Amino acid sequence: ENEEVSSYHLGTLESSKLSGLSSSSYELSQYINGAEHGDPAPQPGHTHNAGKSPLKYSIPHAVVSFGPAGQLIRVTPGLSTQENTSKLEIHSLEVILSETQEQLEMRNFPGPLTREDLHKVDAIEFAHQKTGACMRDDTLHDKNSAALLWNLLILLCRQNAQIVGSDMAELLMQGSQADGSWESDAPTLIDFSESMAPAEAPPRRGDDLLTGNWSSFSSENSQKALQSYTQLLLAGRKKEALESAMTSGLWGHAFFLASKMDNRSYTTVLNRFTGQLTASDPLQTLFQLLSGRIPAVATCCGNEKWGDWRPHLAVMLSNETGDPAVQQKAIITMGDTLASRGLVHAAHVCYLTASVPFGVFTNKAERLVLVGSSHRQPFQYFAINSAIQCTELYEYCQTLGGKHFSIPSFQVYKFIYASRLLDCGLPSQAFHYCEVVGQAILRQREPFVVLTGEVIKLADRLRHSEGEFSEGGVSGAEREPDWLKQLRDRHHALQVISYLICFITHNFCMSRMKVFGYSNKKMSNVEEDMRHKCGFIRYH
Repeated sequence: ENEEVSSYHLGTLESSKLSGLSSSSYELSQYINGAEHGDPAPQPGHTHNAGKSPLKYSIPHAVVSFGPAGQLIRVTPGLSTQENTSKLEIHSLEVILSETQEQLEMRNFPGPLTREDLHKVDAIEFAHQKTGACMRDDTLHDKNSAALLWNLLILLCRQNAQIVGSDMAELLMQGSQADGSWESDAPTLIDFSESMAPAEAPPRRGDDLLTGNWSSFSSENSQKALQSYTQLLLAGRKKEALESAMTSGLWGHAFFLASKMDNRSYTTVLNRFTGQLTASDPLQTLFQLLSGRIPAVATCCGNEKWGDWRPHLAVMLSNETGDPAVQQKAIITMGDTLASRGLVHAAHVCYLTASVPFGVFTNKAERLVLVGSSHRQPFQYFAINSAIQCTELYEYCQTLGGKHFSIPSFQVYKFIYASRLLDCGLPSQAFHYCEVVGQAILRQREPFVVLTGEVIKLADRLRHSEGEFSEGGVSGAEREPDWLKQLRDRHHALQVISYLICFITHNFCMSRMKVFGYSNKKMSNVEEDMRHKCGFIRYH
């Protein structure tokens, strides 16, 4: 009899566990099971009558259960013979858990994030706080990339999701020069530092205008090289002149001459010129991309040999190519390489800049499900609050561009977040999330049958404790909000469609089995299986 007390109404925590949708906190689950209080194992009581089963508990004990909207209900029995009534206590989970880290983190997040209810200054402030927290967290595998991911969301939020490649390149190069991990002694045309000299001496006669490398040989040597190159051209020996120009470092002359010759000569000069640069130089990445190839760094980045990956991504984003598909594929390939090395945040920066679509948790081939978390790990470690918040902020940034943007596969995680809010004693915020998720479902064409039903159930539990949507006082709480009415109608229509599909499929299968002469026993087994799968007891 005592075992049935906790089944008063399945709380969000337990129902989420049973459905596999949520992974609530360990402390709350232990609190529900009673293990947190360290109660001794129950001892069977001594019975005086042999015909009766022994009592589970030898003395009366307190009964604790969770209410439908963030309450903790405790019933204390009367211990003395004079007390015939029990004491009922109703506590607020919001007050009990007010000092826990989980509730504090949820309070700091200004969700749900909607254009109508939230100014983007508040969203930017939250992202700044997360950036600082990432840099202070020594447990993060790549805290610089984690902070960069939040900075990317700040940039999207400030510019209403309207950014170009050069904006991203500037963000990527902030602070990347400080560690020097990607610098090399090989000649390069790109200098991302802001500490260059205010004025540089103009090139002299004989200087190499392409590479700017006029310190490698003296003016006298350059004059001799130019004279030799000129004499070979006067003699009509263009191939020898081209080789002489490349050997002497006269790359400007070499490229001009090769451009007037055949494609093979031009390709030879281009390969010789790029061969001077190290493989990890961003110029190599740029030249390979402009040539219509996937840069080598896209499949090799993320280790010490190749240095920092950010300059390579910056040079790919800030330089448009003739084929955008090659550019996007190169960035996605770089993200795949970084993800394979465990650099999840760095990979997601690549995926977001390449506009990779969001997928679902069950499909491990997907690249992006929640921003900042890998869906290849167990669900309880994947669907963490910070990843849900990060993804919701990205979704919010996209809505600032003046469009109704939503990620269909992300709505279930908003519902999970609403359940966790209720577990922490925050029913008002949880109900607001139900409203946002319900409105997003109504805008989608995909049939979210299970999610729609779960949102309706949770909203029905919470709407009686939510007095903001009605001005009619207690009596007005009986009226449903318009979005909930529409959601209920949508769910009913989906159920009818599902029933009709199962009914038609059942009749078709039965008729075909009769044609092919199946036994009555076999047909009965198939029919029972279909009834079980469709969730109906009877078809007719």
